[in-house]
Amino acid sequence: YSFCTLLGISVTIMLRFSLAAASSAVCLAAGDADQLLSGPGGNLLHLNQGEYPRDATGPGAGLVTEELEADVVVAGGGSAGFSAILAAARNGVKTILIQARKVLGGNASSESKLHMVGAGVNGARGNPFVCEAREGGIVEELMLRNAATNPQKASTIMDLTMYSMIKDEPNIHLILNTEVTAATKTDKSITSVTAVSQLAQKLYSIKAKVFIDATGDGRLGAEAFSPFIVGREGKEEFNESLAVDKPDNEVEGSSFAFTSEDMGHETTFEPPSWARKFNESDFKYRGIGAVDYGYWWVEIGYPYNTVTDNNVIQEKLMENLLGVWDYVKNSGNFPEARNRSLNWIQWWPCKRQARRFKATYIMTQNDVLPDITSKTHAPALFEDRVAYAGWPFDLHNPKGIYDTSHPPNHATPVPFVFSTPLRSLIAANVSNLFLAGRLAGFSQVVFGSQRVMKTCSVMGQAAGTAAAYCIKKGISPSMLADLSSSGAAVWSIQQQLLRDDAYLIGVYNEDPRDHVLQASRVFATSTLVTSSVNGSAVNVMSGQTRAAEGKCAAPGQFKPGSNRWLSESIPAGITLEWDTAVQKPTLVEITFDTGMHRKLMLSMRASDYKNQVWGPQPETVKDYTVEMMSSGSWTTVATITGNYLRKRVHNVTSSNLSSVSSLRINVTATNGFDKASIPEIRLYSEGQDGPFPTKP
Repeated sequence: YSFCTLLGISVTIMLRFSLAAASSAVCLAAGDADQLLSGPGGNLLHLNQGEYPRDATGPGAGLVTEELEADVVVAGGGSAGFSAILAAARNGVKTILIQARKVLGGNASSESKLHMVGAGVNGARGNPFVCEAREGGIVEELMLRNAATNPQKASTIMDLTMYSMIKDEPNIHLILNTEVTAATKTDKSITSVTAVSQLAQKLYSIKAKVFIDATGDGRLGAEAFSPFIVGREGKEEFNESLAVDKPDNEVEGSSFAFTSEDMGHETTFEPPSWARKFNESDFKYRGIGAVDYGYWWVEIGYPYNTVTDNNVIQEKLMENLLGVWDYVKNSGNFPEARNRSLNWIQWWPCKRQARRFKATYIMTQNDVLPDITSKTHAPALFEDRVAYAGWPFDLHNPKGIYDTSHPPNHATPVPFVFSTPLRSLIAANVSNLFLAGRLAGFSQVVFGSQRVMKTCSVMGQAAGTAAAYCIKKGISPSMLADLSSSGAAVWSIQQQLLRDDAYLIGVYNEDPRDHVLQASRVFATSTLVTSSVNGSAVNVMSGQTRAAEGKCAAPGQFKPGSNRWLSESIPAGITLEWDTAVQKPTLVEITFDTGMHRKLMLSMRASDYKNQVWGPQPETVKDYTVEMMSSGSWTTVATITGNYLRKRVHNVTSSNLSSVSSLRINVTATNGFDKASIPEIRLYSEGQDGPFPTKP
């Protein structure tokens, strides 16, 4: 009993009236003082017109069934699933997202707080106006929104940013705290999935035409009996030099992390009796650098199964994490930790690997870098490329922190970013199932690069875009795997990905409906052209929205140059003209520079902010107007202030312009850069502005 309850029941009959008021006051004072303002009727149900008392229902034992239906169902709301659902929904199809956790983001969420890395290798590839390897599209939008609206660098605010992006999209039905537990198939197609929320005592039966498994563990694919791999292939399987000598059943492990806070005075830490004890020799291969956040190498795989033994792994990780902190605090080797105390510890294992599916194409080391000593080998450029990667082949020690006498990983850099084929995202024997993220069709070696979260995100955007295409065209995903007949379909998907700010190696804007590509003239108030940078106005028509030389794409797999208009100063403007007027314009789409040569990611480690800008990116145009000339006069169709996004789409139909002969973008301010920088401008007209162009 609480103090208030005991006080209320222990008074005598004689004193009950005098003590009742005192009891009430004590209880309210112990709670919310605002309750003291409550008046009569505060506990009554007050119904408005059209409202009625609810029926006497409420779950008893078991689960309540709810039936749902959509065009596309995505299982898993981590980085891959988040991008997949947004891509599908934004391209005009009805979707349902099933997420097992209470928040979105997977390992990037506040439950894990892992920073999102990708092909840019934390900015190591980057070089301004030369190489911009950071992922674009939906994950870039997320990074930009988070950096601009989360100055406190709170992981829960990133949760909110992701949640808000999902809730803003009317074509998405989000179901949190719910896991896919079964799939129903007819022949080779999934017809429905079963998902269960024990918290809500709900069993969902969900029908769809296309499904995407972005669960990480591959639960949906497994329930649909799509063939998968657990373990590592031996060298002979794919003739990979980085593969282990003999095949085994081992996978990369799961990790725990912590954050600590400087308390301003010396603090102590007494580990629990069950925490593991470490000594200096245990850290020969595991460097303890910063003490504010750590450490990815607190990792456990062998001898446990990362799926069925997840609960055991959680307990073992806690034993090791607290043991590591005990060493940091109490060994005397880290005076910088003297004033620091733990302010967060992870409880949900950050999982790297479980199943990998046998997709219609399995990427191997030979597609990327057969000879690891080569610094110039050009990776395969797949005809059906829809995503890209560039993180090293980062292969972890299966025993993790239980094998401190050996390094925790072996990372082999790849010289250039490399493409991912759509076929690796299509299940082999389930006709309507896409695969997105670390579970897709890769050998263990290639998985070591593809598994990181920004790379998973671009795969998710590709899968979601392809799923929307399948719905709109009435075809199955498996039909896209046949390159002999799917060329036009793949081209259309690629073009839509480019329009949605994805980067595809060596694929350029060829959308025949984009009037900018047919502009008669393009010129600017000023252009920056030097011996090292060509910022000509015509660059907005190049079809490639970034610089991709240097450590980005291999020679022959990019258009050289900055691929953007750069002005000499601010204010500045760029104008496009057409000899034949554009009829009934509807959409003006602008891609801005967001400094994609730098890293940009939320991190709990202070040192990660030394080489990035947390906030609106300085190169990004902040204030601008969009103007159109019709019948010899200019009309302002959009006035924007405070922009920090890379891709902006302006619907200009309200201007009621029947035709335009010129389009002008006037830049009056950036977020810090002293030049206007615009990689691409597009213009679409009525009846020709929807997704998925038709190949000429």
